[in-house]
Amino acid sequence: MASIEQRGENTYRIVVSVRKGNRFAKETKSIELSPNLTDKQKEKELKRLALLFEEDVKKGNYLDGEKITFADFTEIWLREYAEKELEPATLNPYKMRLEKRILPAIGHLKLTKIQPQHLISFYNNLTEEGIRLDISYLPTSEFLRLLENVNYSEIQAQTGLYRRIFTRLKQGKGIYLQNVEKLCEYFHIDKNDMNTFFVVKNPDEKLSAKTIRHHHNIISGILSTAVSWNLILYNPAQRVKLSSIVKAKSPEAKYYNDEQTADLLMSLADEPIKYVAILYLTIDTGLRLSEVAGLKWDMVDLDKKIIEVEEQRQYVSHYGIIEKGPKSECGLRRITISKTVSLVMVEYKKHQSEMKLKCGTAWYASDFVFTHDNGIPIFPNRPSVWFKGFIEKKGLPPITFHGLRHTNASILIAEGIDIVTLSKRLGHADKNVTLNTYSHVIESREKMMASKMDDFYERVKGAK
Repeated sequence: MASIEQRGENTYRIVVSVRKGNRFAKETKSIELSPNLTDKQKEKELKRLALLFEEDVKKGNYLDGEKITFADFTEIWLREYAEKELEPATLNPYKMRLEKRILPAIGHLKLTKIQPQHLISFYNNLTEEGIRLDISYLPTSEFLRLLENVNYSEIQAQTGLYRRIFTRLKQGKGIYLQNVEKLCEYFHIDKNDMNTFFVVKNPDEKLSAKTIRHHHNIISGILSTAVSWNLILYNPAQRVKLSSIVKAKSPEAKYYNDEQTADLLMSLADEPIKYVAILYLTIDTGLRLSEVAGLKWDMVDLDKKIIEVEEQRQYVSHYGIIEKGPKSECGLRRITISKTVSLVMVEYKKHQSEMKLKCGTAWYASDFVFTHDNGIPIFPNRPSVWFKGFIEKKGLPPITFHGLRHTNASILIAEGIDIVTLSKRLGHADKNVTLNTYSHVIESREKMMASKMDDFYERVKGAK
């Protein structure tokens, strides 16, 4: 039978003896009760917890926070919670950051021994140089000479590298370390001599404040689960003031101004109608890349100029292409499109119908809006890849495809659309997300309003 020992004013330890082979061993569990409970309520709750603990011990289901390491508990957390509750697009970066940084640093610590100072030391380490995992290496002229008379097919066969790696090298662009190591092995380059053939691009570049905060959120989430499972009394991550370590403002959203947007649209004159339609639609509606890729014709009413956003389609490494609904109900929304974009979409739909007739039985039947000329839905990341090459070719300022969503928001803010309406149109779950993301755009508009008041005062003076 379980026994209960009071350790502090509201803390207790439950002790259960269990037979292990020829001997008895004691399993203990520390708990903390709310100070708001009456003595009678405390007694009842202690009996309940003691009974549950005794049952778990006898069934072999008990996890001891004093004995289990953070790494071992993380494995259980992934299996019992994360893999069941989190989306692959969220889970994948969680696993990568756990494997590459978090577990090597604190995985060996017992859950009950983890203190805020352990986490502070880890976060401080993340602010240092040389921590990034995405460091790229630029080829030197010495290495480019090695590539002048080589058989690329032979290198591909022996290294498994894609052709685009060699294209990047010939253009003087960077590649990741694992690819550099394969090339060094093929060309018999000693690791000590690697600096002769490759140089690190931006060696002093550090992790962003957002990335460090993401590591903190992963750790805090795991430890919060440990608290709810009664393995530890409190979450040490919640006692860390991350703002004192990471002193950085959120980066401003990058977007095109009116003139740059006009240049972009003018540059689309001779481009494939599919990409013309994608860019016009994204600038007009602020759709996310995954929402563009997941759009189906039954969600589009060109006569009423309405789009129903109901599905996302995205590629997640190690999982493949995933089709799903939006993360929240706010992501399910109805968006009105402009007359201009409606006409572009009509033209694109006509082109798609012509291609369907041309392909005949070879046409791949699907209801997706954006497809290849044989009907196969485009790869979810394809518009982003195409857009990057397009703006480089046209000499336009570099922004990401997601920057077109920010461009849409900035245009609407400049035209006086209120934040609540804009937040709903963009599918944000909280209008504060919209406010924080576009605060600099809103601030700029505020200054413009002040300038208009100056114009008003000048007119008043002139009328006297």
